[in-house]
Amino acid sequence: MVAPEVRKVSRETAGRLLVAKVNTEEMPNLGSRFRVTAIPTMILFRNGRQVARQARAMPAPQIRSFIEQAQGK
Repeated sequence: MVAPEVRKVSRETAGRLLVAKVNTEEMPNLGSRFRVTAIPTMILFRNGRQVARQARAMPAPQIRSFIEQAQGK
């Protein structure tokens, strides 16, 4: 459900942000490492450090807002 929305944001931010989708059922160690307990969970990183986290599905406009708020931190 959220994948098409993430793709929209990925296309809009190409060249500025790196967007990656991880299937934590296929990569449970990665899910554990980043304490993913809900699907979907969006985690934003800057310079390798987590700067924001959101555990719910959002439409593209809310994802953009989530990113913009985190960039202001």
